[in-house]
Amino acid sequence: MHPQSASPFFRIPFELRDEIYSLLFTSTRLTFGFRVANDNQTLIKLQPSPHALALVRACRRTNAEISKSWLGHVLFSFEDPRTMLDKLATLPVEELSLVRYVSVRGDCLRLTYPPKRHVHHRLVSVFGLLPGLRLHRLTILGGRGDKSQYRMLDELVKYGSGWRELQFISHSSGLLGYAYYCFDAVFRHRYQRKPQPQHWQSMLEERDGAQSCPSVLIYRASRPGCRGDVLRPQTRTLVHQSDAEASFAEYEYGTEEDLSLVGESERAKELMLVVQRGQQVAYEEQEATPLLPTPDMRGDFPGKSWTEIRAACVEGWETEDEVASHFMIDSYHDVNEYTWTARSTYNPATRDSLLNTPMEFPEPSGSICFY
Repeated sequence: MHPQSASPFFRIPFELRDEIYSLLFTSTRLTFGFRVANDNQTLIKLQPSPHALALVRACRRTNAEISKSWLGHVLFSFEDPRTMLDKLATLPVEELSLVRYVSVRGDCLRLTYPPKRHVHHRLVSVFGLLPGLRLHRLTILGGRGDKSQYRMLDELVKYGSGWRELQFISHSSGLLGYAYYCFDAVFRHRYQRKPQPQHWQSMLEERDGAQSCPSVLIYRASRPGCRGDVLRPQTRTLVHQSDAEASFAEYEYGTEEDLSLVGESERAKELMLVVQRGQQVAYEEQEATPLLPTPDMRGDFPGKSWTEIRAACVEGWETEDEVASHFMIDSYHDVNEYTWTARSTYNPATRDSLLNTPMEFPEPSGSICFY
């Protein structure tokens, strides 16, 4: 390996070079997957910039100094759970365990069980196929359907592993304001809302122990239809629901709409749930853990890897590259930017604003940004 002694870059101390590497990769996002365009018909395949990891390939010395450390800095962004499994489940465990930041859309993973039975698995089951995962932060962009988003969060708080912090962003406040009641106790338990975040907080304390100081916070954007407002402290407020002064019985909570959240112009305000696991809690996704009490892919395919499951349930997937009529290189100002798709938003009054209004980000201090 050439020592590169004539290079000014390699004459600075290694500690400074390492800091430069960290700043570069912290400002790098690798996006993969398929997105439906705003016309709700065109399928677009997203790809990361071909030069996103150029520094790793620049010369043998930078490659040796950086090694696998970039895995712990970049944000892996996935447009769908299937693509996430395609990319992460094939990594060796020693590399997967180095990944720290992942973003994925909160859609269910659809499998076609032989001969023709369609089954949808939520994310808590999907992450069970990634043993060794130990993220610092998992970001999920919520999909369509208030009740389905609510149940997904319930399962992630109660059973989810592989992440230390969960950041769940929803384009709508309806997640905490919809009405639901069913005489069937099973469905009532699954979908009927509880006062939040106190209910999820109690679930997390029961799981991690109150002494470990886990936390659940919910933020709400101050303005309707303004994408990204919920990320900025100056344009969001904390949400706290309570039934302490309610005149109805506890089991009746959530049977009527909360108009402060789903009334006119209120539904279109974004929500963000931030869940922090307790201190010193083992949050790594473990190999061969007990099956979840919710639908679990591992129970349907015992001992099978994602590669084997995919081979048996790939109806229609093998042709996506051919169906995709557009290919797009991911472009961003800040790695935490996000977009809502036509399939994830359903309110006609605010859809155009959510889909087309650019996000406003201040210039990051001390970061290297790609445009």
